[in-house]
Amino acid sequence: MNILVTGGCGFIGSHFIKRLLRKYPDYNIVNVDKLTYAGNIKNIPPPQDYNNFTTYTFDIGDTYIRSILKDHEIEVVVNFAAETHVDRSIHNPVDFIQTDIVGLINLVQAARKAKVRRFVQISTDEVYGSLPVGFEADTVARLNPTSPYSASKASADILLLSYFKTYNFPVLIVRPCNNYGPNQYPEKLIPMCITRLLENKRMILHGDGDEVREYVYVEDCCRAIDIIMHKGFDGNTFNVGSGVRRNNREIMSAVLKEVVCNQARIGEEYVKKVPNRPGNDSRYALKCNSLWKSQFLRSNFKDRLHLTIEWYKKNYKDWWPYVDLDANIYKDEEYLR
Repeated sequence: MNILVTGGCGFIGSHFIKRLLRKYPDYNIVNVDKLTYAGNIKNIPPPQDYNNFTTYTFDIGDTYIRSILKDHEIEVVVNFAAETHVDRSIHNPVDFIQTDIVGLINLVQAARKAKVRRFVQISTDEVYGSLPVGFEADTVARLNPTSPYSASKASADILLLSYFKTYNFPVLIVRPCNNYGPNQYPEKLIPMCITRLLENKRMILHGDGDEVREYVYVEDCCRAIDIIMHKGFDGNTFNVGSGVRRNNREIMSAVLKEVVCNQARIGEEYVKKVPNRPGNDSRYALKCNSLWKSQFLRSNFKDRLHLTIEWYKKNYKDWWPYVDLDANIYKDEEYLR
């Protein structure tokens, strides 16, 4: 099988590529990534070490994507390419629309012309918006995005499903919850907390930290995507969750306990409180498909968090050229400029 992975130098995409190379030595894997700030060539194995792995550096909005699909006789596309950070989308929504919608449609049009057998779109649980306590979003729940990021992903999902209805385009949509694990760019909550503590900086708490998110270990998520890619039916949407739900303060406490000698009390010496982001959703929770639940062995959050922290202790200083750990501390008025 010839598979094109877009955004494969990012966090989840790179773990997916490593899984494919490890599990399917007969597959030919092609990666396309424009290497934005969150992408890193170190995230993927060196292509020269494999005779079935090639990588290119350009944008999915580039017309050159047509040549890649044709020259490599691509059968399956798995699209991880996206702008994904909510705070950045509030400051600069145009970049998110350009990549997550315009770039996507260019890729889809090229894939249609190449007559690919399957197109797997990696979306997000954020398209469902905030849920009351006790509720879980299934795949037919009303979409209720509340940020430019989640709106761009919801728009992409709707467009792709319209392509399935109109053109019989063989699309599958995957909506994962928050992923965590090694080599995630330290702007997301877990790696941000880890790296700030390792740098003797305080963790950043937006608002009161009561917002609840669902967390899945990145390798478990990639296993789910693998299963869906091989066994899912065209036109369907799949939630990928874990049932592990924590509010932001609980996450900070868990990280603090691991990094700072069993210290779990998140006092002022370890936490800097800043105003909450506009429209911050209070709770996400996914109801998962039977295809996913039947083959998913829930990993232990504490153990996986420990593995993640150990990776950052050993690697984070050399992994990215420069990371501004204060980049996501915003004042209220900065969101609205």
